[in-house]
Amino acid sequence: MNINVANASITDAQQSRFPWRPSIAQFFATIGFYAPFFGISAVLLPAKIAMIDPDNKVAMTASATTVTLLISVFAGFICGALCDMTRSRFGARTPWIVGGGVLATVCLIVFATASDTTLALGAWYVYVVWYNAIMAAAMAWMPDMIAPRHRGSASAMFGVATQIGLNGAQSLASLYITDVSTGVFTLLIIADIALIVAVVICREKSNRHVPRKPFSLESLKESFLPPRRAGRDYWFAAAARLMYMMPGGIGTYRLYTLTDYMGTPAEAAAKWMSLMAALSLVMAVAAAVLSGPLADHLKTIKVPVAIAVFLVGVPCWLPFFIPTPLMYTIYVALSGLGGGIFVALDQALMTSVLPSKDTAAKDLAFLNVAGTIGQMLAPLLAAAVIGMFGYAGLFPMGFIVLTIAAVSVFGIKNVR
Repeated sequence: MNINVANASITDAQQSRFPWRPSIAQFFATIGFYAPFFGISAVLLPAKIAMIDPDNKVAMTASATTVTLLISVFAGFICGALCDMTRSRFGARTPWIVGGGVLATVCLIVFATASDTTLALGAWYVYVVWYNAIMAAAMAWMPDMIAPRHRGSASAMFGVATQIGLNGAQSLASLYITDVSTGVFTLLIIADIALIVAVVICREKSNRHVPRKPFSLESLKESFLPPRRAGRDYWFAAAARLMYMMPGGIGTYRLYTLTDYMGTPAEAAAKWMSLMAALSLVMAVAAAVLSGPLADHLKTIKVPVAIAVFLVGVPCWLPFFIPTPLMYTIYVALSGLGGGIFVALDQALMTSVLPSKDTAAKDLAFLNVAGTIGQMLAPLLAAAVIGMFGYAGLFPMGFIVLTIAAVSVFGIKNVR
């Protein structure tokens, strides 16, 4: 796929057959680190706060979300850098997945059983550090063990696992809003089993023979700072991920858009939102399953990723010109199709622009930071647009920002 194989740990010539073992391992690992994070942060964390301190639940939930994102910004690349520097008989990534999983389990047990907001939130914040450590390590399996020619299909498996870990975990967690502890333990059991299965299947080889760079100020900068010589492709990829996440505020204000902008009664709005979520999940999973193998067959990643971004952006005009719940639902379904393609191939694209195999986890973590910053800015951008143009302004904003994201994808030169 015209990927810079000079920086790939395994070249196309060395891996003629599809690498099922690391691909399946990353599938389970993705469920293992995403399921508890998204299930708890989106559903059970607000429910826990409401149980402990109902009078201050809105402000505390908002501050907890902000702190969570800020911790993720720094924990991801720090843990990724330390992971790159790790040498062990189990490789560089497995110790962080196993050790991070154990410590994350302890944190979530404390969170589930705590009856004090300070203890509960403290345990949650420490958990976020280990969540990012596990994610940085597990995502690096792709550049470590999968040749460029197979990354479309492998990334599709990652995309399907992401949908399960995101939407599936939130749906499961919603069943335990009145019994938060049971919900946390349920997600925790699923996550721990998935992570154990992942490391057993992967069987990462020892990397004790890999030499460490001599300690110096220059090596310290290279290990913990953004890549200074990453090249334009890396930064265009970061811009694409940042801009793709920024219209997320449209979903944040979906309920208010239905009720205040489209005049839908609250009870009907809830049913429309349920239908939107189901359609989006089905379309996203279907698109993720098909897009990866198709990208490998056509030997291109960049073009379907850019098309996927347009598939999310262009339908934004439907509810703008025809502001009805039905048209809004069609928009969400089409954006789910594009989103499924993007999630399926995004990981393949991001691993294809990494400047060095020696700092893969850290450099991937910085790309994840771009997405995290986009998530942080999304509700602020949406609120500003609503303040100036009303809810109708959200849809042109989405189209404009996503068009910039698609242009950023096309700005990547060395990936076909």
